[in-house]
Amino acid sequence: ADVASDIDFETFLAHLDSRSKRRRLLFRDGRPFHVLISQQFDKAELEALCDTATSIRRLDRHVEGRDFLRQLLAGKRVMNLFAQPSTRTAESFAAAAEKLGATVRVVSDLRTSSFAKGESVDDSVRTLSSFFDTIVARHHDSTFAARAAWALSRSNRPIPVISAGSGKDQHVTQSLLDIYTLRYSFSKRGGIDGKRIMLVGDIGRNRAARSLLYLLTKFEIQRVDIVCSTEHLPEDDLIPYVEGHDIEVVVHPAVGPALDAVGQEIDAIYMTRLQQEWDANRSEPGTSPEFVLRWEYRDRIRQDCVIMHPLPRINELPVEWDQHPGFVVWRQVRNGMWMRSAVLATIHGAAEEIRARADRLGLLDD
Repeated sequence: ADVASDIDFETFLAHLDSRSKRRRLLFRDGRPFHVLISQQFDKAELEALCDTATSIRRLDRHVEGRDFLRQLLAGKRVMNLFAQPSTRTAESFAAAAEKLGATVRVVSDLRTSSFAKGESVDDSVRTLSSFFDTIVARHHDSTFAARAAWALSRSNRPIPVISAGSGKDQHVTQSLLDIYTLRYSFSKRGGIDGKRIMLVGDIGRNRAARSLLYLLTKFEIQRVDIVCSTEHLPEDDLIPYVEGHDIEVVVHPAVGPALDAVGQEIDAIYMTRLQQEWDANRSEPGTSPEFVLRWEYRDRIRQDCVIMHPLPRINELPVEWDQHPGFVVWRQVRNGMWMRSAVLATIHGAAEEIRARADRLGLLDD
């Protein structure tokens, strides 16, 4: 019987916060089954996911490798259940599944589903599990994916649930692709360990930035710089969590003065937009000037400083930055497909075979 079958949902949520207990809920046979929170991964698992993503990327460019990939999840069906607007994440997951031969169904308007009739999450996902092998869920309720995983773990047909964005809390696969992008960007500079990352914007409500902060604690990082208004700082235990991993968190009130002070020491800048969709009284889209990375700030950072953004961007990262040597935003987008393929492959037990095939074909020699 599944471990979750004997506990209620509140206990399930509490166990997700416990390092010693969450693994029994989220992993099976030594690999992830559900992907719900960034904290569930250790450094070795992150490195394995990155290696799998690279193997998939290189196999996809190889005729024999591409045919090999297409048969791995042939016959598997993936449901993308998106209750919030999404272009990049939904299409990225669809492309990721198709790279491995799975078929994908997308429901992006829950008004067309039984949710609109008042059906419970439990009944809805149990119904979907009759037709699909994996559920990818994005929802404004931060507990939706966890609820689905809990309900399915108690059913006769438990299938994996992958969170594609949960309320304001986390965006696990975005942070995984961000780690993959950082690792690639620092591949000739010793990797992520020892690097100095600056995050700018609405950190309290940007789930991608929040998830990235959780994952950065898995690496040997001494300090993280956050440029954020007091109003938009995380109100929960996120910053204490980071500090609890012996990482100093320094908060700055504006980008310009922050770069004047530490710009030459920063290895990567992670920009985020103002999350105005959560505001009751929405103003015109865009962030205030003190959180805009102005193009004239380019002389305050190094040429090899990595510039990232989870998108969409409004005004906080002007298009002039696209020409900066460290600008990797479009690589991030592409990497999302490779990393999400790696997540699907890992969940379904194909990751080791993928890495071995890429190695046999000599695609990992560099």
